[in-house]
Amino acid sequence: MKKSNLFQDTLERQIQDTLAPYPDPMGRTDFRKACRIGTRTSLYLLQSGLVPCENTGKQTRCYKIAKADVAAYLRRRLTEPEYYTPPSGWYKNYPNHKPPAFGLNGALLLTDATRRRVRRWYENLLARQPDVLDAHQIARVTGYASRTVSRWCTEGRLKAFPYQHTYKVPKEWLLEFLTSEDYNSITRKSKEHYAMIAAVGTKPWKPKKS
Repeated sequence: MKKSNLFQDTLERQIQDTLAPYPDPMGRTDFRKACRIGTRTSLYLLQSGLVPCENTGKQTRCYKIAKADVAAYLRRRLTEPEYYTPPSGWYKNYPNHKPPAFGLNGALLLTDATRRRVRRWYENLLARQPDVLDAHQIARVTGYASRTVSRWCTEGRLKAFPYQHTYKVPKEWLLEFLTSEDYNSITRKSKEHYAMIAAVGTKPWKPKKS
């Protein structure tokens, strides 16, 4: 416990020292410099809402970011760097500011045919998984944190049954959720979720007629 507290205290001092030279609120340039990130990454963090900010609507210097929110970002980035990973295509399309390969709010048009493709995708992915999965196993498949999976279960979005202070989800219930509009409409998608969209959303290849 003492080592943990010492680490936390040291981390807090480092964050405060890092942010001390900058104004409150900070502009995007100061935010980028303080966090040692690139322009494209800073835009993603602010435009996606991962780091809260105020957009004044000006042509330039339109972002205002509270120091407290920057500090929170630095703390979480240390333990969960994958939480802040931009979606596929974000860097590739910059600086032309084209939409990412699948936008921050990307989703599939869930027709019956699309649902069947999504289901086949996840059936293949789950083929070697047990018939009943826990939150940690579902997290590895979906790319979301296990606590997020547990919250889905607690809220009743993902059907589950309690078992020894955790949740258990049969494959069929999980497949129902993964092919639902609820799951499809998640705003901040995981890399694995985007990978599924990229694969399933691509139109099937058809040979050219000779």
